[in-house]
Amino acid sequence: MPSDAPNATSDPGFFDGRFMVEIGKWNWSLQVGLSHPSMPRRQRFQGGLMYNRSIVIDGRIRAPLRCRDKLIQVWLSPFGRDVRFNASTDDVGRFYSDRIGARGPAFEADLQIPQDALPPALTCLGSVWKFIDIWTAKDRPEAVTAFSFSAEIHPNLIDWAGPELDPI
Repeated sequence: MPSDAPNATSDPGFFDGRFMVEIGKWNWSLQVGLSHPSMPRRQRFQGGLMYNRSIVIDGRIRAPLRCRDKLIQVWLSPFGRDVRFNASTDDVGRFYSDRIGARGPAFEADLQIPQDALPPALTCLGSVWKFIDIWTAKDRPEAVTAFSFSAEIHPNLIDWAGPELDPI
């Protein structure tokens, strides 16, 4: 059934603060060790361990055109049920762009994902997800307001995403 609703992508502002990342590879690291005595007790796992799981995604910016083909590293940081988001919480991650003179990727992002979503996210990263769309705040471009994963580029975004890139 065709829709008479206007296509939001025809508004140039639709793409302000939006980045499309093409996923190249990812890794799920696990670090376990004894906590340093200076680490606050509330941050210690089971009283004395340092425990860290992190998902690191290496990719490239597919769009916008001005950033196309630049490298990005994305960290997925799981959070537990005790974390509460409300009206004063204004982001679900951080986005760092154009790190001039820095070694490695030109862009970095840290995206917060619910711990309960971790198992299906790992399955989808290993099987179908190829892209991450990241939206940043217009007044604070380092604040990520939303992100999504997908297996393919939505037809409304193909012109914006441009032609396929060579493999990473």
